[in-house]
Amino acid sequence: MNREEHSEESVNVRLLQQGFEAFKQATLKLQAYYHGLEEKVDELNHELAQKNKELELNLQERERVRNYLTNIFESSAIGFIVTDLDGIITSVNQIGLRLIGEPLKELQGTRLNDVFKSAILPWNPTLADLKFYENAKEQELEFQDPGGKKLRLLLSLSLMYSEFGDILGLIVNVQDISELKKLEAQAERKNRFTVMGEMGATLAHEIRNPLGSIELFSSLLKKEMDPESSQQQLIGHISSAIQSMNHVISNILEYTKPQTSTRGEIIGVHGLLNEILGLTLHLVDDHYVRVQTDFQANTTRIRGDNELLKQVFRNLLANAAQSILEEGVVTIKTRNIRTNNEKILKRFRGFLGEKENLHLIEISIQDTGIGMLPEVKKKIFDPFFTTKERGTGLGLAIVHNIIEAHGAVIDVESEIDQGTQMTLLFPVMEEITSYEIENGT
Repeated sequence: MNREEHSEESVNVRLLQQGFEAFKQATLKLQAYYHGLEEKVDELNHELAQKNKELELNLQERERVRNYLTNIFESSAIGFIVTDLDGIITSVNQIGLRLIGEPLKELQGTRLNDVFKSAILPWNPTLADLKFYENAKEQELEFQDPGGKKLRLLLSLSLMYSEFGDILGLIVNVQDISELKKLEAQAERKNRFTVMGEMGATLAHEIRNPLGSIELFSSLLKKEMDPESSQQQLIGHISSAIQSMNHVISNILEYTKPQTSTRGEIIGVHGLLNEILGLTLHLVDDHYVRVQTDFQANTTRIRGDNELLKQVFRNLLANAAQSILEEGVVTIKTRNIRTNNEKILKRFRGFLGEKENLHLIEISIQDTGIGMLPEVKKKIFDPFFTTKERGTGLGLAIVHNIIEAHGAVIDVESEIDQGTQMTLLFPVMEEITSYEIENGT
């Protein structure tokens, strides 16, 4: 090997060594980079695991909150209806479904106005229309569910916002205030009757005294005059007018008698009603009225004054028959009710004290007569209010007093050309007896 070849080989070896050294350095760098990459991947995997864990916890928390809010939504004692911006129903809770009487699948996609048959919202509400509900707005309406039950509802409408402040739709709170309205009417009647009763009693006594003198003098004149005299007829008219006025005064005094808790005797409601029906058949025959009964109550014993309760049912049946101008039907129904409705319980507290639930008998007398206007219905229990030509306006006022004296309540539902229904609620004997035992009476 000559020098040149040896020198070239040395160069090649050196280049090869340099190549190997460069490769080695590159390998070391690659290994270091790979090791760093592994550490970075491990770090990212750890962070990802942490984020996944946090996300899972957030999802669990959101699910818990969603379930919590759903439980509140479904368990609330107030009905909730949720609509979109056009007033189309998207969701209803259980109380709302019970009040409306329709399943959710029938309500979803239905306009709020169509459900309540009332112009609650404009047909195509604008943003300005919706802003009106920025502060909750309330409105009352009459509602009849698919079963024919009539309710008085209070609707409170307010806006529903997203987390970004956008208006998503409306929330409608629905409350059944039927019993509350009855309670308010009962309290109003009681206050009004107290004042009118005191005034009526005073007037009755003031009138009866001079009326007695007039009757005495007219009877003396009648004795002194010739029986064949034409003036005897005039005196007869005076006597007849005196008797008519005396009848009115007797009714006034009957109405103004103090109301006391009527313990009286134990009375079977069905037996009492059958007896009254037997005594009032002439009213039915005279008016071509057919009477039908639907006695469903099993517990029918109440405590009260038999004669006073006969007066109540005679009056109510007579009114029902007289409201039917041609042929018609009067239906008498009874049923037992167990209730824990706070508004119903309040109506009996003056007689039975604090109760968590009550066992009642409901007696309804329904006719197919001419019905009443709302302004007439509001006043029918007022003394001296009557729609009859020769009525005194005291019959139903006395009925109301007798019912209250028995610790019961009476309500009326009526519409023109749809008939009238009088509903009476009495506590049954087990309620009265338990109250007497608890209070040592």
